[in-house]
Amino acid sequence: MDIELADLLKSLRSEISRARIDAGGQDVRFRINSIDLEVNVAVEKSAEGSAGVRFWVVSLGGKAGAKSAQTHVVKLSLTAESDTGDPILTGDDVSNLFVAD
Repeated sequence: MDIELADLLKSLRSEISRARIDAGGQDVRFRINSIDLEVNVAVEKSAEGSAGVRFWVVSLGGKAGAKSAQTHVVKLSLTAESDTGDPILTGDDVSNLFVAD
């Protein structure tokens, strides 16, 4: 199954938020200094004028040929921080993480 790179990053943000909530009240917390991802992506340029270039994360053994795209390995090094630029700790105050369904 292929997913868009933006959806992968959205899910990663959600998982980090969940880790913060789950660690609330725990004796041990972790500071997230760096998140290193290495993903296989298919780069596809759409013939449609408004679509532009899209990046699809492909699973190992995925078939990029179905999309007529080239596959590349992309390494991302991310630093987790709050919307104010503060570092993230799992178990931080999560009162600002209200998620509306």
